[in-house]
Amino acid sequence: MVCQELVERVTEFFEATLPSTDRERFEAHIAECPFCEEILEQFRAVIALTGHLRVDDAAAVAPQHRAELLEVFRAWSAAGR
Repeated sequence: MVCQELVERVTEFFEATLPSTDRERFEAHIAECPFCEEILEQFRAVIALTGHLRVDDAAAVAPQHRAELLEVFRAWSAAGR
């Protein structure tokens, strides 16, 4: 599993809906990638603070901030993560 796939599937990981083979790949990647381990810990912190993580919550982000976040993610993705 590559970093981008991990980020795309993190919700499935937390919802325990990843197929077992994908979960094994996910966990193996986390064990070897400090960057993704940090991302996963950040998601855990958000979940702990909010009690949940929903796709609908993205609507609460102000449009200008959403654009900034998307730009940062695109740059990160283009860098090969």
